[in-house]
Amino acid sequence: DTLTTMMTTTTKALSPRPIPPNEQTSSKVLHPIYQSLDSHNYSKALKLTSSSSPSSEWDIVKALRIHALERTGKKREALLLLWEVLTKGVVLSGGNGSSGDGGSNQAEEVWWELRERIQSVTDAADLVSDGAAHGSGGNAAWMDPVERLDLRGFACVSRAGISRSGNANANVDASSAGATSKTFSKGKSSKGSKHSNNGGDTSKTKRYPPVTDDTVLSTLAVTLRIEGLYATLSEMYFQATDEAIAPSTGEMNTENLQSVLEEAVCVHFRSVCDCSSVEKKPSDNGYCNDHNTNGEDNANGKSETSERNGLSDEQLRCKLPNLKTLLQLTTYYERMQTSSLQLSKLSGESLHFQWTAISSLWYKDSLVELVELLQAFSNILAMNGDADNTDVEHSQIPSSRRHRIQQQVCSMLKIRSPSELQPMIQKLKQKVALLPRLAESLSSRMVKNKQHRQEQNPQGPSSQQIGYGPSENDWDVYLETLLHQHKKEEALEALKGIPCSPMTHVIGDDDSGGNGADTNTNDNTCVLPQIHDEHTIENHIGSVLPYTQRKKLERLSEIALELGKCEESARGYRELLRAFPDQWTYWMGLVDSLVLLGTPRELVCGTETKRAVNRDGWNSCRAFAKEVIASLAERKGGRSLRGPYLVLIELEAVKVLAESGCTVVALREEICSYGDRFGPLASCCFADIRPYLRLLVQSTVGVDGADGIPDEVSELLVWAKNIWMENSQANTDAGNGQVSAEELRERRKKLRAYIFAVQVVYCVTADLGVGCTTLQLYSPSIPQMTSEWRTSLTFLPGVAPKDGGQKEILPGDE
Repeated sequence: DTLTTMMTTTTKALSPRPIPPNEQTSSKVLHPIYQSLDSHNYSKALKLTSSSSPSSEWDIVKALRIHALERTGKKREALLLLWEVLTKGVVLSGGNGSSGDGGSNQAEEVWWELRERIQSVTDAADLVSDGAAHGSGGNAAWMDPVERLDLRGFACVSRAGISRSGNANANVDASSAGATSKTFSKGKSSKGSKHSNNGGDTSKTKRYPPVTDDTVLSTLAVTLRIEGLYATLSEMYFQATDEAIAPSTGEMNTENLQSVLEEAVCVHFRSVCDCSSVEKKPSDNGYCNDHNTNGEDNANGKSETSERNGLSDEQLRCKLPNLKTLLQLTTYYERMQTSSLQLSKLSGESLHFQWTAISSLWYKDSLVELVELLQAFSNILAMNGDADNTDVEHSQIPSSRRHRIQQQVCSMLKIRSPSELQPMIQKLKQKVALLPRLAESLSSRMVKNKQHRQEQNPQGPSSQQIGYGPSENDWDVYLETLLHQHKKEEALEALKGIPCSPMTHVIGDDDSGGNGADTNTNDNTCVLPQIHDEHTIENHIGSVLPYTQRKKLERLSEIALELGKCEESARGYRELLRAFPDQWTYWMGLVDSLVLLGTPRELVCGTETKRAVNRDGWNSCRAFAKEVIASLAERKGGRSLRGPYLVLIELEAVKVLAESGCTVVALREEICSYGDRFGPLASCCFADIRPYLRLLVQSTVGVDGADGIPDEVSELLVWAKNIWMENSQANTDAGNGQVSAEELRERRKKLRAYIFAVQVVYCVTADLGVGCTTLQLYSPSIPQMTSEWRTSLTFLPGVAPKDGGQKEILPGDE
């Protein structure tokens, strides 16, 4: 009851933030300032926002002055004024009444990043300048602790000023920022000292809530983004939203609140992206490379500790920066999730429910990492925490070092002893279990509500949002919430019922075998995008595009394969390949479904676990590839696609990898067939077959052959040699550059084939590890290749650089 009374009294004592009295006055004062900033006349903007103006105490005027100071290069003065706006007389969130004047410790802790930046740009010369401007010593607490050691070398800094700021570790209060800035009026020069708080100025006793005005926050955010102070930016919006949700000085405007919440979500997300850590890599012996071991450490003991607890002493200490980073990440994710949740309650928009659901999943992932790291610290510190209960023989961490680690961990987590770690971990685990269920509940409600609205108004007129069903983004978020909880069966069933826009240009429709019902292409699940005009986009928050059949089949096939439903997965991949026959990932998915039956490739193709592939699936996959090739050949004017041909090589390669004693004859034949077809057509032909060339060479190691080269490899080299010899154009007449378009195309094809064949020879001989004699036997000489390149410049005038122009890569350069 006493605490409640104190909080109520504090809340009632808060004064409204300084704002313009009315719209007319605001326009009269702010319009010239904005004009000056827009015209980059920052000196005029500083003059208009000086302390001599009655409006200088308004938050918006201070924010604009901060921006002008930063633009004119007065970074330190801008940051000091920013500190004043954020902390001077401000009651921080938490309801404890602590403010910048009465609770400087809390202000320092909350705005730690801003304080550190001010210290980094402050030196003794600044304190000398401040002291001369205000007739007293500067505040030494604004300096970096190391630079304070040189402070006594400046005679102009009075000892009285130093003593007022406390010792080297003294905490600075918020009002001292006003004293150190040269831009403030003389009447404010005494605010920097705590002993001057008894003056007659009543404004010193005023207490304010955090800044909540959207315009002020956005203006301050410009400077914070320029300076890269994203932790401060996140904290500023957290304080604003915390106050805006339960305002202590009257009702908050709903439009302003929604705008602040939307920007807060983006700010917290940007802080997440900026949050990074320098993870120290342990060396081979398990220790960090930048730490020296002392006489207390025992290598064998550390190894035993690592095995028993997951982390050794040195590894544990190397994880401290990671712990700090994870704590920051979880804080930002929590703020993002909280702001999104409040925003969705306020607006009811599906987009904001999406934000809440996905931020809840991200928050859960960061908590999982944090719990894992905290558990490792708990195990180590608990094993060494009680000297009476710990076996001396098993205590591997020296007491002094353990004590330092304990202090650092407890300081980061704001706990008193390691014994509080386990209760904290249990609470975090409860959150980990709760967050995915919350995300599923929100996303499920969002999808069902949209489905219900669409049933009520299936036409979906552009003037109303009620007719639009769940969008692709809505379904994606809902599916992610299920997959995060390992509910793959439920996700698969949900996918099958999603209405989607159909695919077009499907080849072999007559050969689909009636699989339309299995792949959800019937009329009951087909829907077209309901975009009538520009008003459809302008008047609707979030996406209106429905799920596409392509994406639906992709996810169906992937999840079915993960669940071991290989036939269902294969049907989906076949349907996709009929529409997109050159998509290599679909071919690989089909091979995984039919040939490998969902078994990871490293297990099937491992040297110790070789086993025969599914022969029926292998034949089925090969037959389907042949079918697609035949369908493509029937197209009028269609060009050859590499995917169906390349998968024939992949099938032979899988057989070689998985089956013991399998020959490479078929693999070589498919490689040669692919090279003959696409070597003259595609410059990337060699990149396509390079892995298979290496497999062929590795699979023939130990096989006898002529000149020490296996027969299959020798035949491959002969094949490549014949290609470059047949396509050499070094001795052909260029005809003074006068060539027809058809001849030009043929010459380009020969050039590609020549380059492809030379690449094959160099790759194979390199993998064989043979000497230069073999290379000289099968490849052209360097003068021959140089001559070929020079010839390509003469007979390809259409692509050679013209006078005054540049072209980085010519066809013959490769």
